Amino acid sequence: MDLQSRKIEFVQAFLKLQSEEVIIQLEKLLKKETKKFSLILNL
Repeated sequence: MDLQSRKIEFVQAFLKLQSEEVIIQLEKLLKKETKKFSLILNL
């Protein structure tokens, strides 16, 4: 499965989530990884 298909599948699964706790954890992970990635780009 190519990256674009994987992203679409992930977003579709995310939209079906009912648990606020899972969404909060995913938001934290996204912030953490985005921050880490931006630090790498700034080196």
